[in-house]
Parts: sequence; structure tokens; C-alpha cells
Amino acid sequence: MDNREILTRFKSGALDRQQVLAMLTGNGQAPVAPMAPVATEPVAPAEPVEPPPPADGFAVVAVDCAFPGAAAGTAGFWEAALRAAPEEPGDTEADAFDPAPLRLGPDEADALHPAERLLLHRVWHALEGAGYAGARLDALTGPDGEHRAVGVFTAAARPHTAALLSRVLDLSGPGHNVDTGPSSYLTAVHQALGALRTGECAAALVAGDGGTAVLLLRPLAAARAAGDRVHAVLTASAAGHPGRGTSAALRERLRRRASATAPVLDEEGTGAAALVRAVLQLRHGVLLPGPGRARPEPWPAGPRTALAGVYEDDAPCAVVALREPPPAPPEPGEDDGPHLVLLSAPTPRHLAATAGRLADWLTSSAPAPGPGAVARELRLGRAVHDCRLAVVVHDTAELAGALAAFAHGDAASAPGPVRDADLRGAADEPLLADGLPETRDYLAALWRGRRFEQLARLWLAGADVPAGDRTGPPGPVLELPTSALLPKDGPEARRDG
Repeated sequence: MDNREILTRFKSGALDRQQVLAMLTGNGQAPVAPMAPVATEPVAPAEPVEPPPPADGFAVVAVDCAFPGAAAGTAGFWEAALRAAPEEPGDTEADAFDPAPLRLGPDEADALHPAERLLLHRVWHALEGAGYAGARLDALTGPDGEHRAVGVFTAAARPHTAALLSRVLDLSGPGHNVDTGPSSYLTAVHQALGALRTGECAAALVAGDGGTAVLLLRPLAAARAAGDRVHAVLTASAAGHPGRGTSAALRERLRRRASATAPVLDEEGTGAAALVRAVLQLRHGVLLPGPGRARPEPWPAGPRTALAGVYEDDAPCAVVALREPPPAPPEPGEDDGPHLVLLSAPTPRHLAATAGRLADWLTSSAPAPGPGAVARELRLGRAVHDCRLAVVVHDTAELAGALAAFAHGDAASAPGPVRDADLRGAADEPLLADGLPETRDYLAALWRGRRFEQLARLWLAGADVPAGDRTGPPGPVLELPTSALLPKDGPEARRDG
């Protein structure tokens, strides 16, 4: 039977829902009842059949947020949610905007709405934290082979915000702005999953201003193959309007369509906050205070499943089903040194500040990651800028010492030679063939041969050296501290040389 005949039999009552799903997805042959006679009485319309998601679901590979009452970032939001009595909000970052990492000119930055500034900062933090600001982002290809095939789905934002994000981040996937009232964010997630399911894009960025939340979504199988950190898995979604019916009836229909099991956690409220709360509770294995819980509680034994929903009277409703992330892949063994570490930033001030942040993190981390993992993550996960640093090190302590010395303007005291260059205003890159397959093959050969001196010189002369790194399979994403953001009016601001 073709799909039309399957659906015809479903509407006539000859097939039940489970039989239809089994036949549409090819999961075995469902028994087929004889064709029912044509009904003489009007038949109530059947519930629409949602296209089933991939068996693996969709991975949340990046999550960030800024909500009133909590410090920006998921750590601040989680701490406030654990207290169940958030403190007064601090700075929103809207007035402390750093356009340099985003390659925005002063006039364009000044023209941005404060909500767009905040959203751009949180999106940048989310992408860098997930390792998707550089080579990994370039490698996301769409159905016709275009790079950076990331769809952008914004919720209740200014009309051009989706286009703004696509342009600033150079993303080539579809873009939509959703405004369905309180359910806007979950409806945007629903649309993003549809675009991923049909192959319109390789990843989907969902962002909303007001209460700002940012998610980067990928098919779970692709995320695991790439070594992404998975915060939670979205298994299904549903959206609809009650029409002339009641929101209570729609609520139950959407919940049935989105979830095959009774969830332990059922978050309701504003869509962005409800979904971020659900993701973080699944990731931490802790139930936050809420209805029936005066304090945080460990997640009960058994599979972790959750629903996040918005159900408003006489308004569009939406629901998203989630489950806990799979176990993280094992960390690979550290290769023998030496290792070439490459770092870049838009200005010398940003480069020094970022080097200092990384040095402090390496010194305080226990256990500290190996220099090979740090070097790989900086090459794959970060954007390439004009102010550059190169250092060859043998261990983590040597790397931390070299970065700290550079950050304090005393590179001569570093345990190894630290070289840097400011390429702002340079006319050409050294190979004069940036982006050509032959150039990447040449750089790949240098990486395979561990020709660090040649690679460092090319990097400091302007070549996109990370683009040629094809040495071995991709390792798991290492969550490094994000690059320094230095607002032009902030306390650290000063004129760059």
C-alpha cells in the first residue's frame, strides 16, 4: 500500500494509530484489516499523523540563556533555580556590547536594538562553548553542499532578527521568525526539528529575545559521530491551536502526539524558560523546586524523560518531549608532544585577555586537560581572527605558563617561544590561494608531518592553517572558557595599538 491508501484506511477506522506508524516507518508489517465499508454517517476527522522523528532524536549540543533574576549563562540560571528564590538581576549585557568578535562595524553595532545585542552575545557564547565558532561550523554542509548550513529560528523577536543572525554569523540555512505569543519559543523549536527532519539544514539555531535562550540542535547520530557534548535529546514536538475547542483538550492531544511515555518531569510556563529548565534538570539529574517540591531532589531511578509545554487559552500551544543525554564518549589518550597551539582574536587586547582567561582556567582545572586536546579544540572550535599567537609546548603547565606570560606582556619570560602577529590591514594571505583544495591538501600534509615551524609561520603570516587539519578522527568537544568579550565602554577598555 502507498501512503495515501494507508491514511485512507486510518481515517475510515480500518487501521489504528500504531499500525499506521509501523507501516509508515517501515518497522515491520502491521496486520491489515479488511477495507471497511464506506460510512453513511459523517466521520469525525482523525488526528493528523505527525512525521515520526529519527529513532535517535535530536541532540541539544549548545545551550545558553539570560533570564531576569539570574546571572547570564546556564550556570547562573541553574544556581538561581536551585535557590527557588532568584536574586535581583545584575547587568543584562545589553549595554555592555563588544562587536569586535562578531566583525561588526561601529555604526552597525550602534544601530542594534539592546535586545539584539544581548541575543548576539548569548549566541556567541553558546556557539563557542559548543565548539561551533570555527572549523566545525564550516563543516556543517547542507543538501547541495553549502557550508555553514545552519537554520536560524527566532522566537518573538524583532522581524529581522533571524536574518541578522544569519548574516552576522554567515549561516546559509533557512531563517524564520515565530510569533505565536507565549508558545513562540517552543513553536520555533518545533519548526527547527521539522527543518532538520527534512534535511533542509545540518544544524538549527533557536534563539529568542526578551527572556533570552539559545539552543543549537543536530541529529543525535551526527552529533555523536562528531564528538559533540549532548546536553539532552529532543525526541518529538507538537504544536496547534484549540480552534473553538478548549486549551485543556488541545493540551492532552499535543502531549499524546509528543510523548509515548509518561514523563517524570512536566515543565510549563514561558516556553524558553520551561525548555531550558527541562534540559538542565535532565543534564544534572536533579529535579528543581516546583509544584509539589519545596527543594531540589535527585532524579528518581529509571529513564529520565520530560515534557516542556505552553498551553494558553484561545492561543497557539506547543510541547517538546525530551530525554536524558547518552553517556559521554571516553576521552582519547593524549598524543606525545610537542603540540602546536594556535590562538587568535580580533584585536591585541582581545588576544591578551583571551590568553589570560585560558591560562587561569588551565591552572585551576583539576584534572587539567592535555595540551593536545586544548590545541585541537582551539583549531576546530574557534573562529579565525587577525591577531594571532603560536606556541609549541610539551605539557599543560608549559602551555599555561606561556599564555600567562603573554597575557601579562612578558612573552620573553615564557617557558617556550611565544610568537604573535597583528594582521589587521594586511593585503593578502601568504599562499594567495586561500580556500583552494590544493592549499588545504598542502596544509594537511604539513599537519600530518608535524611541521610545526612551517605551520606557525604560515599562521602568523595570515594563512587559515586550521582549515587543513585533517589529522585523525574528530575528538570529543572540550569545553574551554569562551573568548574574552571586552565592551568598548567596559572597565578594561583602552585604545588598541
